[in-house]
Amino acid sequence: MARLLEELTSQEVDAFNREETIVLLPVGATEQHGKHLPVGTDTMILKSVLERVLKDIDPEIPLLITPVIPVGKSNEHLNFIGTISFSYATLRGVIEDICKSIARHGFKKIAIFNSHGGNTDTLTSLCRDLRDQLNVQVFVIDWWFTNFWEDILKEIQESPRDGVFHACELETSIIMYTFPHLVKREQIVASFPPEPLRSNKYVTIFGPVTMGWRTEDISANGVIGDPTKATSEKGRLLVEFAARKIIEIIQEIQSL
Repeated sequence: MARLLEELTSQEVDAFNREETIVLLPVGATEQHGKHLPVGTDTMILKSVLERVLKDIDPEIPLLITPVIPVGKSNEHLNFIGTISFSYATLRGVIEDICKSIARHGFKKIAIFNSHGGNTDTLTSLCRDLRDQLNVQVFVIDWWFTNFWEDILKEIQESPRDGVFHACELETSIIMYTFPHLVKREQIVASFPPEPLRSNKYVTIFGPVTMGWRTEDISANGVIGDPTKATSEKGRLLVEFAARKIIEIIQEIQSL
């Protein structure tokens, strides 16, 4: 059975099989997304995909979804008003404490589901420490800086490679589909990083050489990408794709 933890009583949670249940811990962010998207974009997209997962997943799969953490490590955006950020230590501590609570009650599989690129490195490092400390299996499902979206973007992406990064074709399309009334369409503009970071062989916003950057280093308006290519239909396809892929990932975790 796939359920939201917050909707269950303690007794109902107790009925879940501790050895087989996958506890999914969603982590989002609250940060500026240009002038056209709400600051809750990452968290709202995460919740929309999870709603679709709950609708489509086999009800026999033992999945327990914790409340979404709506704040992440977003210090790169802090010079834009509306952004709320945990420090590295705080984000790590929050995730660690939640996972300790989950493990204390005997659950053996925890999947951290991340929707913000600024959280990625922290969560990837932490999952190995949690495996060692708690003696449970810990996974990180991350759709930034991985090939998560690769297949669907091959079909629908109209912008160049760096057209999908932040407040971009992808994110804007999903919010157009899920919360169309929150998109300020008259404010949509494309904004790309400085040319060297687009054309360099090694030092780019995608790597392979990484760099510490603040948003204003690479964008004057907070947008990194091309939201002018966004459509509601692309948003529908992206949400459906993400939900299918999350379900496939959950099934693989279940088999381990």
